Amino acid sequence: MAANKASALLVLFFVKILLDKILQERVLYKKSRLHKKVMGACKKIVRLILMSNISRRKFLKGAGVAALAVAAAGVLTGCSGNDAPAVPGVTKKVTVIFMCNGATAGKDGSVVVDEDAKTVLVSQIKAEQIPQGYTVESTGELKIQEIGGKECVLVTLKKIDTGKKVTVAFYDSVNNAMLSTTMTITVASDTEFVYKTDLKEALPGYEIIDNGKNQISKNNRVVMEVKPVNPAEQKEVTVYYYKQGLEQNDANCIGMATMNVDKTVTFLYANELPKVSKEVWMGKDKYLAKVVPVGNGPFRINYLGNNKGEVKVAANLNYIKA
Repeated sequence: MAANKASALLVLFFVKILLDKILQERVLYKKSRLHKKVMGACKKIVRLILMSNISRRKFLKGAGVAALAVAAAGVLTGCSGNDAPAVPGVTKKVTVIFMCNGATAGKDGSVVVDEDAKTVLVSQIKAEQIPQGYTVESTGELKIQEIGGKECVLVTLKKIDTGKKVTVAFYDSVNNAMLSTTMTITVASDTEFVYKTDLKEALPGYEIIDNGKNQISKNNRVVMEVKPVNPAEQKEVTVYYYKQGLEQNDANCIGMATMNVDKTVTFLYANELPKVSKEVWMGKDKYLAKVVPVGNGPFRINYLGNNKGEVKVAANLNYIKA
C-alpha cells in the first residue's frame, strides 16, 4: 500500500509536469473549462488509486488512464472544438444533422461538447460544416437527442433563393403589334405570375395598361399589353380599288386594304395609300399583279361612323412576270 501511495504521488507529479509542458504558452486553453475538467479527471483517478487497496498491476492500469487523459489534453490544444476528439468522461461528440423542408440536406457535421451537456449552441457549429446554398434558421440552443443510437442535434436550414429570370414582352394594343423591346426581371424561383408593379423601369414611349396577373410560361416569358403615350386619336379606313372606267361595285373590285389614320384626316394621296398586289397565272406563267392608283389624289375619305371610314380609288393592274 505504501509503495502504491508513493508511486501514485510520483505519477501525479509527472502528470503535472507533462501537462504543464504540453500546455506551455497556451494560456487560453489553460483557462478553459475543458482544461479544468481534464485536470480534475486526472486528480480523481489518482485519488481513487490512493484510496483503494489495489494490486500493482491495477495501479499501473489506472495511472495509464490518467496519462491518456493528459495526452488527450495535449491533442486538444491543437484542435478546434469541432475537430477535437472526445475525451471519455470529459467530453463527447454530437452529430449535427442539417434539415431543410423536412428532409436532410448535405453531409452531417459534428461538434464536441462537455460530457454532461444537454444542448448545443448554434454558434458552436462551424460555418464550413453548413451545406453550400443554405442559411441557418435555427437559433440559440439545440436540444441533444438520440437518433439511430447516436447523440444528435437537428439544425433547420433555408435554401438560398437565387431567383429566376423572366423575359417580359410587350404587345401594342393600339397598333396590334408586338414590340421588339423586351425587359428581363428577376423573381423568386416559385413565382407563377408577374404584375405590372414587378417592373422596375418604364417602357419609353409607352404606357403599360395591363394591370392583371400574367402567367409565367414554361420558358419563363410573359406578355404585357401597352399603348403609345398620348397617341393621336385614330380611325380605321378601308381602301377599295376598282377597275378604271367601270362601275365601282363588288364585281369590279380588284383589291382592298385597311389602314389607320389620324381622326382629323379627310383626304389621302396616292403615296399614302396601302400597297396591294396578288399573284395570278396566265397560261403556264405566273405574274405579280400590282394595283396602281389612277392619279395622285386627293381621294376623299367617306366617314362611316364609329371611327371608321372608306375610300374608293380607280386603279389599274400592272402585271410583272414572276
